[in-house]
Amino acid sequence: MNLQQLFKIQEIMENSIKTLSQIDEDVLGKENVFDLRFLALQVKVGEIANLTKCYKYTAMKEDIPKEKLMFRFIDAMKFLLSIGNTYEFNIISLEIVETMGHEESLIKVFSYIYDDIKDLKYAISRNIYVDAVSIYIRLFGRFVNLGRLLGLNFEEVYAYYRSMAPVQLLTENQ
Repeated sequence: MNLQQLFKIQEIMENSIKTLSQIDEDVLGKENVFDLRFLALQVKVGEIANLTKCYKYTAMKEDIPKEKLMFRFIDAMKFLLSIGNTYEFNIISLEIVETMGHEESLIKVFSYIYDDIKDLKYAISRNIYVDAVSIYIRLFGRFVNLGRLLGLNFEEVYAYYRSMAPVQLLTENQ
């Protein structure tokens, strides 16, 4: 699996969206776009948590269709990849990400992910690149771990994400 290919797919999809919607990020303001990326990631991670109901004491966990989980997971991953592209963290590899420890508590993983998003935003806003890369790797590792806890292995996620890629990208990188 080539993590860089996922970053490239995300870049192409974002550029297409920007072109079609004619969004001018300069008009929105750099600070607003910065906050928007992180808020969007938090919201999308929250949608996954809401789907699992893991935060409720009394809720019985129901069987969530794998396709629904995959859709929500990929939706959040788009913003994680977008942040990686924007701040040049797209140099990381899956091998590095997979060296991160694995937490077995779904609640703790969600909590750690939120902490990492906050810490990453802070490090980037202070131009502390080395810390930001380290936090991003940890965040990505926890995100992969979240997928595992939800029953999604990264090979499936990778294949699903690649299926969304423009055809010309897949033929160029084979």
